[in-house]
Amino acid sequence: MSRQFKEIDVTIRGNVNLQGTLALSDETGEPVPGVLILPGSGPVDRDGNMKKPRLHLNLYKALSDMLVPMGFAALRYDKRGVGESEGEFLKAGMWDLVEDAEAALEHLKSHPQVDAQRTVIMGHSEGCILAVALSARQPQSIQGLVLLAGSAETLKDAFARQRSLVYKELQSLKGLKGFLVRLFKVPEKAEKQAQDLMQKIQLSKTDTVKYKLKTINAKWHREHFAYNVLEDLQKVSCPLLAITGSKDMQAKPDCVPKIGELVGNHAEGHIIENMNHMLRIQEEDVSMLRLPKLYKRQSGQPLHPELQPILGEWLHKHDLG
Repeated sequence: MSRQFKEIDVTIRGNVNLQGTLALSDETGEPVPGVLILPGSGPVDRDGNMKKPRLHLNLYKALSDMLVPMGFAALRYDKRGVGESEGEFLKAGMWDLVEDAEAALEHLKSHPQVDAQRTVIMGHSEGCILAVALSARQPQSIQGLVLLAGSAETLKDAFARQRSLVYKELQSLKGLKGFLVRLFKVPEKAEKQAQDLMQKIQLSKTDTVKYKLKTINAKWHREHFAYNVLEDLQKVSCPLLAITGSKDMQAKPDCVPKIGELVGNHAEGHIIENMNHMLRIQEEDVSMLRLPKLYKRQSGQPLHPELQPILGEWLHKHDLG
């Protein structure tokens, strides 16, 4: 039988006040397990949408809508400086985002309809890194970790890998475009610019730096580059579920077994066939250069159908739902 549920606007009070949405069942009774949804990188709002670049996928709203009928309360929020939340997005460092997640976790656990002894952190993309960092800070406060499209690699390594994929695709372009790319050595020049920017960021001490008329969040990059998520994955003591799609171009699917090796026998991993980084069905092979167009086309599409049964079975097995 399907559950009726409601969504409540909430204020999460921490170093800055964040605005979010708590979704839970209309039914009264015993407190239910709670899930905190941690978003990926970029200026993402509580529903998983961005204004610049424009992307309207409702990813985190869709995850919340999946969880509540399964018997959970789900909390999602606008990142600092995004949507209705306070703060400045471009000045937020990685550890600021972890502290925001920590405040959101405390808010979730304090709600009278939430069982504070059964709370799960669900991270997506960068949110997986934040979830692992938060788990290392508060191992006793979290009863389960779900990493969706996460990686067993540092963000610095992930960026380098993604750039190399782009360069490889540029080098393989055919016709006039390919000729011009090779003639003007576009990949080599792009990598030199990337290395110059990384050096400028590493030497900086300010929250932001200017590079080619753009404002770059230097603090966020510096803190991510200094953090090794692999070390904290080895400290995870609660049950962990890692799910990545076989068509994920941003997080390596072969990181799933590596996460299991680092965490140990309380980890479970799944690679869902034909699922991409936005947790949607993607049957065709798509290049890094075409990803933005693909994601825009997937607006309104449902989550991959294999995601819910895997998640539900894992939660039930570990008495988290």
